[in-house]
Amino acid sequence: MPPNSEIDRDKLDQYIQRVTGSIAAGLNCAISSLGDKLGLYAALHELRIASSEELAQRTGLNERWLREWLRHQACMQQIEYDNESDRFYLSPEAIAVMLDTSHPAYFGGGFESATASFDSLPGLVNSFHTGLGFSYDDHGPGCASGIERMSRYFNENTLVPQILPLLDGVLEKLNRGALVADVGCGGGVATLAMAASFPNSQFVGYDISEHALTRAREKLDTVDISNIRFVNPLDEMLPAEPTYDLITTFDVIHDSSHPQSLLDAIYLALKDDGTFLCEDIRSFPSFEKNLQDNPLAGLLYGFSIMVCMSSSMSTPDGAGLGTLGFNEQVAAQMTSAAGFTRFSKLDYDNPMNNYYEVRK
Repeated sequence: MPPNSEIDRDKLDQYIQRVTGSIAAGLNCAISSLGDKLGLYAALHELRIASSEELAQRTGLNERWLREWLRHQACMQQIEYDNESDRFYLSPEAIAVMLDTSHPAYFGGGFESATASFDSLPGLVNSFHTGLGFSYDDHGPGCASGIERMSRYFNENTLVPQILPLLDGVLEKLNRGALVADVGCGGGVATLAMAASFPNSQFVGYDISEHALTRAREKLDTVDISNIRFVNPLDEMLPAEPTYDLITTFDVIHDSSHPQSLLDAIYLALKDDGTFLCEDIRSFPSFEKNLQDNPLAGLLYGFSIMVCMSSSMSTPDGAGLGTLGFNEQVAAQMTSAAGFTRFSKLDYDNPMNNYYEVRK
């Protein structure tokens, strides 16, 4: 039914508030990313509480710019203000979200990944005409870095102790000695965590993003881990015969320009008794359900346009699943089409992701 043409004053005020709030949020994303790059949250945390002059002394940065940044961040309720001393500080919650990479609430990398995609805005105008999107590397190294930081807690702290034990027989294989492929490994945090925990197994991280592979190889150079290597599948494809005992993808399938072909390749590369661990975005089969019941839908559709669906449509025949497009129903259908006969969602509660155990 078309809307009433009469303007409701209360609804108008509410709409104005939503729009101005969105504009403020956009500016905040850029300004928070700036503070992250300059180390301002970390410096403020080290000082515990500080004025703009004290923060300038600690960082060597211009006091007037810092004063405006602090005031902006206080107005956005990302830092706290003590009016008696005219000083600023971080709440424990802010520390968890903005700084503490060992905390499950950490989301500090989100600002970096979001702002890294802003440069593609002029090109996205053309994308709406041509349908052609941008690869991850088109966004520059900041996008790969930010996404890696957002997923770091899971990859470093929960994958090995909480997720892998839920897979039937996988821990025994890994302890005994298995061959593992991490497809779409990004910066290699998950691959490195698994390799460090299972020295008898061999790990190969695959990714088409050279920015991500550079980060992965730089990390590898800093640790004493020899059972791992990182490759670009454009140079070394997944083997087209049963090779791997375990294949993992972490938020990868929905990004792929050819997700069915990727699943087909994973099927061929997996041993007959192997396991495919697929992590992907938690979503509903219909837009109506996502609109009504998914509190992260606005964030995820935004990432989809700027990054994920854009990546999936970076080739003329790209599938364009989108960030919320690989829901459980679609995952079951597409893995079945690849030849897999067993599909189950792991009993693991995560507000962002689902985890699927897939077998031949």
